[in-house]
Amino acid sequence: MEYLTLKEIKQQCVIDPQFDGDDEFLELIGNAAESMTEKLLNCPLDEITAMNGDLPAGVRHAMRMLVDYFYSINRGSSENTPDIPNAVLILLKLYRSFR
Repeated sequence: MEYLTLKEIKQQCVIDPQFDGDDEFLELIGNAAESMTEKLLNCPLDEITAMNGDLPAGVRHAMRMLVDYFYSINRGSSENTPDIPNAVLILLKLYRSFR
């Protein structure tokens, strides 16, 4: 993961910071969230970071929400909804590139 940290992912997913049994999986879905965000934005995250000096809070939060969503699906606690949360799309819409 280049942009998310394991600490913030655990906070978002409400996982005890001392529990390390899911760390490898959390990093895997963290990477997936970063990749998916780039696809949804139609722009590499490093370009957005270069333009803004840092990754905007809305983009970071959307990625954390994606990780939480993926984690919940894996744990069987989602409503069997295959779609990503609308809040993610709304947050990312502000930064979407129409190349």
